[in-house]
Amino acid sequence: MKKIKKLMRCLAVLMFSLTLNTVQAKDNLATRLQSFAEQMEKDHQFDSKEILKTLQSLQVSKDIIAKMNHPAESLPWHRYRPIWMKDKRISGGLQFYQKYQTELENAEKQYGVDKMMITAIIGIESFYGSHQGTYPVLDALYTLGFHYPKRAPFFKSELAQYFLLAREQQWSLSDIKGSYAGAMGMGQFISSSYRAYGVDFNQDGKVDLFNDPVDMIGSVANYFKRHGWKKDGFVAKKIVLNNQQANQLVQKKLQLSKQLTELAASGVSVEEIKQKDAKIAIFAFKQKDFNEHWLVANNFYSITRYNHNAMYALAAFQLSEAIKQQMIQQQTVQQQVIQQRKPSQ
Repeated sequence: MKKIKKLMRCLAVLMFSLTLNTVQAKDNLATRLQSFAEQMEKDHQFDSKEILKTLQSLQVSKDIIAKMNHPAESLPWHRYRPIWMKDKRISGGLQFYQKYQTELENAEKQYGVDKMMITAIIGIESFYGSHQGTYPVLDALYTLGFHYPKRAPFFKSELAQYFLLAREQQWSLSDIKGSYAGAMGMGQFISSSYRAYGVDFNQDGKVDLFNDPVDMIGSVANYFKRHGWKKDGFVAKKIVLNNQQANQLVQKKLQLSKQLTELAASGVSVEEIKQKDAKIAIFAFKQKDFNEHWLVANNFYSITRYNHNAMYALAAFQLSEAIKQQMIQQQTVQQQVIQQRKPSQ
């Protein structure tokens, strides 16, 4: 009987503790929502009562949190790469390029960014505009800004940017859909990027990154230029290292920390990199039974500013090269057909 009473007391204490924690969590959330609303009024002249009312009407999405905890970038390279290098995505890229060749060439000329890289980014982010996301952006940013502690400051900032963007674009807050992380449009720009790098490339008086591929082309090019892309600059090259070289030169941090002289002294060929003062890096990409090594430079790092992951950057580069190769092959076949149709002399 004493053990039962003791157990009952423990259960009562536990229930009280859980109830108290729940109440405190709700109080804490209410305080944070109130603070956000007041800050939006102070900094951007929104009605704090309307902001608070909007936020209080939203529900946390467990699905979004689950996806944030298990992104595709958590896969090893040999499983990550096939997601983006399917034949359908490559052929889709060629079709996109052919349809918007003039606009892509104009963007390349104006911003100095490889037209095939622009194409590949749109292909990876939304399959050339056909898969732009099904999550309400407002819900996603609310969930991650107030219920995902390890990245809450970033997403709370993006939520503020979304309110500003919606006001500028005259959107209904609840109508816009995107990824589980709140990215939007054909290029999956987050709110701050939409505001900072979106351009009216077709000069029709508005920046539409959902329905206007021309604006999206210009905006991706603008994004890359603003993040250091160099015209005709080196991106990446697959190399072979011995064990000693790999131990000395391969790095994990997403930065360019090596010099050409250092790699050359270790026996690594760097002839393709024309800028002798360029900073470079070597990254390892996990295949099933071995590591694949890639030498990268400035333009590769620029791709990682779009998505801060080396695998993403390499996948985008390889997709751009695959689209380019398919275009060359198609042109070769067309030339052969023309030659065959010519009357013999």
